[in-house]
Amino acid sequence: MNPNDLPLVGAVSNADKDFFGRFTSLRGKKVLCIGFSPSEIDDLVAKYGPSAIVALTNWTDHHDAAVRKYPLVIGDITKRTPFADDAFDAVLTLSVLEHLHDLGAAFDEMTRIVKNEGEMIHMFGPAWSSAYGHHIYENASDELLNFSLWTMPAHIHLLCGRKEIVDYYLERGHTPHLAHGAVWWFYEAPHINRVFYDDYLAIFEQDRFELARMEIMYNLLPRDHVERLRAAYPGRRNFSAYGGKYRLVVRK
Repeated sequence: MNPNDLPLVGAVSNADKDFFGRFTSLRGKKVLCIGFSPSEIDDLVAKYGPSAIVALTNWTDHHDAAVRKYPLVIGDITKRTPFADDAFDAVLTLSVLEHLHDLGAAFDEMTRIVKNEGEMIHMFGPAWSSAYGHHIYENASDELLNFSLWTMPAHIHLLCGRKEIVDYYLERGHTPHLAHGAVWWFYEAPHINRVFYDDYLAIFEQDRFELARMEIMYNLLPRDHVERLRAAYPGRRNFSAYGGKYRLVVRK
């Protein structure tokens, strides 16, 4: 499909990060923060009064590893962490789930370290099936090489072939290196998991969780565009959700 025929759907709606205090009471709880920078812990979590905060990151070269005010553990949530069973009242993740290549293992480990009736509160995006699910970030100032500027053709990565994508970039004056680099970001870059949004919901709706609250981040899509996507990917239904905010109660 020609990328020029795809709709331009604009910015994602409902992307405010300061929601943890609305989804639950953190006061007096021991919480694990995964994927938070120091300022994000202060601004989004600490002000709600938890009794203890521990940070976990698997990226030692990322701003998440700059946490100093709170205990910081370097570890992979898709593997066994050093925390004891039932160590936390709540696990909070911020823009983490889309980067995990073994979501099942991650949810097993989070379930192990959260108390019965404890909580997991997640904000994530993009889902691979969203308009900007390719998550390209080759050049922050180029609207065709930075997904978060919200100007790229919707679902170019799901509805166009590799040659069509390369031609699209070449026609706009990008070098062959950048055009082929965009294809690499879409399909080979290891920083995202390429999991469809419907598959996240299937995890959230497992018997061991109660999906107690959710707010979806989304794009409004033309009806014919949604029908085209559903025809191209049978069994997949939701292509408007970019991800969202979710409160899961753990039932052990």
